[in-house]
Amino acid sequence: MGVGRIRAIGVAVLAFAAVGCARAPSPLAPQFAGSIGMPHRGVLTSAIELPPEGEGYKWLRQDNRHYGIPRFVRAIERAAASVARARPGGILSVGDLSTRTGGQLLPHLSHRTGRDADLLLYMTTLEGAPVESPGFIPVGPDGLAWDEKNQRFLRFDVERTWLLVKALVEDPEARVQWVFAHRNVEALLLEYGRARGESGETLWRAMEVMRQPNPGGPHDDHVHVRTACTPEEIVAGCEHTGPRRPWIDALDGDAPEPDPDVALLEAILRPFGSWRPENEDRTASNASASADAAPR
Repeated sequence: MGVGRIRAIGVAVLAFAAVGCARAPSPLAPQFAGSIGMPHRGVLTSAIELPPEGEGYKWLRQDNRHYGIPRFVRAIERAAASVARARPGGILSVGDLSTRTGGQLLPHLSHRTGRDADLLLYMTTLEGAPVESPGFIPVGPDGLAWDEKNQRFLRFDVERTWLLVKALVEDPEARVQWVFAHRNVEALLLEYGRARGESGETLWRAMEVMRQPNPGGPHDDHVHVRTACTPEEIVAGCEHTGPRRPWIDALDGDAPEPDPDVALLEAILRPFGSWRPENEDRTASNASASADAAPR
């Protein structure tokens, strides 16, 4: 075999290695860091851990599953604190985020890149007193949940959970792309938001991001929040999936020119919750939702 042939094979091998490592930190790809890859196929570096407890929240379990990209972790802390200040007494129970280095986190198919968090629903007694959630307990369409551990019914705390969703969708650092939730949970939250007189912008954002994944479990016992990549994170290896959110594009200076007719229709119908844009990439939406195939 000639020297030229050996050199060509060597170059090809190096190129293949570079491609194979394109979405993982390595000497061949030193620029990749942070949230690398997609939520259901990726790894995590430079993560920070959500402290075991803080203002208005605490871990559900004492384990190593509370790591995320820094801005997302801080957004969760801010949202929990915001709820605690607005309605003192409730505690947000935080489930899984990611492990320190990301990757597979059973039983989830996602939660691999520090961009996902399971946040349990706030609960009260039937009389309305806030209680710490005993765990993942399903909420019915009437807002009641059976607490098997303590053999009692609890009530879904719609107010505090709405304040949590509101804080997250309004936080520019949170960049919420999805709030996976059961349609019953979504309906109760949006009904409360409308009754509360929230702005059309906040209601529209909440309507857009809340979706019951299929497949992915019912999500009637928690909300699964996912943050979208920033432009800087994309350069560092974060892979965007699912639909683009106009308010996030606006943060990045990529907002499309509004269609006057669509804007008028939105202004007329949005307060009643009867309009959803149908121009998003449904294929990408379904694929993204399917990635979270385990209910927890």
